[in-house]
Amino acid sequence: MALLPEKIYMVSNPMDLTVLVPAATILVISFTSSGKSTSLDNLNGSTSKEFTVVLDMSTAQELLFCTQISNGQASTFTSEVINPLLYTSVYSQLKQMISEIDQVIANKIAGGANYSITINNKTLVSESLSSLESMRERYVKRANALFLKMNGGTLSNGGKPIKSITVFKPKPGSTR
Repeated sequence: MALLPEKIYMVSNPMDLTVLVPAATILVISFTSSGKSTSLDNLNGSTSKEFTVVLDMSTAQELLFCTQISNGQASTFTSEVINPLLYTSVYSQLKQMISEIDQVIANKIAGGANYSITINNKTLVSESLSSLESMRERYVKRANALFLKMNGGTLSNGGKPIKSITVFKPKPGSTR
């Protein structure tokens, strides 16, 4: 029997998680991204004991690899820690970058004027239309993948909430 739930949703960061460890049991919790481990030792206890584990994450998702040792028998399980606030802030940032790139593309198509704009610490100075479209496509793919994760991967539209846009290029020699 796993001592931690399969998914843990953080409601604050850092968050105190209470774990009830049965008598004569040790639980080792390993954070896969940092490699740090915490041992909750109740081997010498005759009753269950509560321990507090502090979850402090700078990422939106963390996988915990846990080893439970009871009566000389070892078993393993995983638990996924999810910080929904970080998911939504990253998703919002991606949507903002896509919007800024759309504006640059629209300006480029409308007048083709020189411009200079900084998006995500990259300064764009008269980038080609194909370069802008390629950059937009990368951000849309990242946003769609993140949206799919946020919704448990069960989207009816194939996991693509941000639709692609069609850019109409003027004919060569056109005055527009």
